[in-house]
Amino acid sequence: MSTTTTPAKLSRAEKATICRKIHDNLVTRAQTGPAEPALDAFIPQLDATATRLDAHVAGKHAASAARAAHGGRVEKADAEVDTMACHIESFLGNEIHRRQGPHVAAVRAIHVAAFPAGRAFLDARVPEENAEIRRILAILRAPEHAATLAGISFPMEWITRLELAVDESDLAYAERASARGNAGHHVNLGKDAEAHWLDVVGRLRKYVESRASAGDVKRSLEGRTLLAPLLDAMAHAKAVAAARATRRSKKAGEPTAEMPTG
Repeated sequence: MSTTTTPAKLSRAEKATICRKIHDNLVTRAQTGPAEPALDAFIPQLDATATRLDAHVAGKHAASAARAAHGGRVEKADAEVDTMACHIESFLGNEIHRRQGPHVAAVRAIHVAAFPAGRAFLDARVPEENAEIRRILAILRAPEHAATLAGISFPMEWITRLELAVDESDLAYAERASARGNAGHHVNLGKDAEAHWLDVVGRLRKYVESRASAGDVKRSLEGRTLLAPLLDAMAHAKAVAAARATRRSKKAGEPTAEMPTG
């Protein structure tokens, strides 16, 4: 199994940290001199790249947190929708099982119209379930059913509670979808920032390595120091990958325990 590690495989957060550290190294070198325009030109590029990466790392985390919060809100609202819908369906279902009464036939007609498949709609996705709930609400609020519902002492506040619950559910679902879109937006912009990082760091690395001629130990050490945040991170990632590969190889080579016979 290959343990080859490239800068591209580092995480976005690692890239941002490396970019900022290399930037600081170049700033320190520029302050102590001597002037080197070709090298110093990377300072503003690294600063801008680190800023972009930081923004999208933070933005993605914030959007993901918002999506999780909205997800809890969606679940809470959907639970209220389900509960109120079940109350209403059960109440009407009980009434149509009366052995006799002046409203049995009319209640049966309402129940069939509102809940033709019983509670099966509760298993649908939130948008489809909420659309069905709004259809049910329209039936329950129809003027022609008012006398029947009053005759069986149907608790009309349940209709209001169900309507409020479905309004909240629709809003929560829409806001969660928006948060998901924001997270995706940061993912895409972050990928662009990472591509820019690879370009800037790649060009810087080539330039730094070209500064030291053969046998120029001082320049070589300086270059190693300037690029240490990148080189150290890659060495660490390579060591981790190698350790994982070793563990997998050992696990794959372990003999299988024989089943006892009896």
